[in-house]
Amino acid sequence: MACMNVQQWLSRATARLDEVAIDSSRLDAELLLATSLYKPREYLLTHSEKVLSDHKLAQANKWLQRRLNREPIAYILGHKEFYGRDFMVSPSVLIPRPESETIIEMLKSLQPDTIIDVGTGSGCLAISAKLEIPKSHVVATDISEDALQIARQNANGLNAEITFVISNLLSGIKTVKSDQPVTIVANLPYVDSSWQVSPETKFEPSQALFADDDGLKLIKKLILQTKKKLRHGDNLILESDKRQHEQIARYAKNHGFILEKTDGLIAQYKLSA
Repeated sequence: MACMNVQQWLSRATARLDEVAIDSSRLDAELLLATSLYKPREYLLTHSEKVLSDHKLAQANKWLQRRLNREPIAYILGHKEFYGRDFMVSPSVLIPRPESETIIEMLKSLQPDTIIDVGTGSGCLAISAKLEIPKSHVVATDISEDALQIARQNANGLNAEITFVISNLLSGIKTVKSDQPVTIVANLPYVDSSWQVSPETKFEPSQALFADDDGLKLIKKLILQTKKKLRHGDNLILESDKRQHEQIARYAKNHGFILEKTDGLIAQYKLSA
């Protein structure tokens, strides 16, 4: 295997990633190489002339090929940052998106006594909520036991006390017994199968991305279930595409929910009746 230093590998990897139209080509190249060297990205800047060993070069090239195949870098590296914390991820869970951090901001504003995260996946919402609002009792549900296993590992690693329940939406949750504010949050599948999506999404679990009825099947089902669980004044926070907001708001209103606010992809509803 030909000798190559850090800068040479980064230049070559960035160019190859550019060829397959990966916008974050330089960043991805740096993350792949830094991780293969067990070093922070800053190390690459100060050691640009360092010659890579055959072993490290082979590892970096192996990961580069996976990224060239459009596998998300979070799955290659096995983790993803969310709200300032590092979460373990695998193809069993949806990769946390920065847009979802708005949900945590809304929760911090509401300060609910009980938070139920429906379709928790990696657990990033439930865990972040618990760590940001320590007084809250947080319950996290998912239909996938594999996803719950990842979420439990993340909760243990971040010292977050979460109650995990395997459940199809709220079906496994009995009536919420609380005379204090309750908020249900959910980043459910809302992508319609007809939409154009990035090549990376083929690596993510389809049941965490796609839904029938223009992407609204599970959101509508959750709204119906939520009405039976919450009391007057409790909140429901949903993530969806902006194109769906108006239709969801109408459906929610027909079932007793008033739209309180929207921010990006996130909408907050209050049960009024």
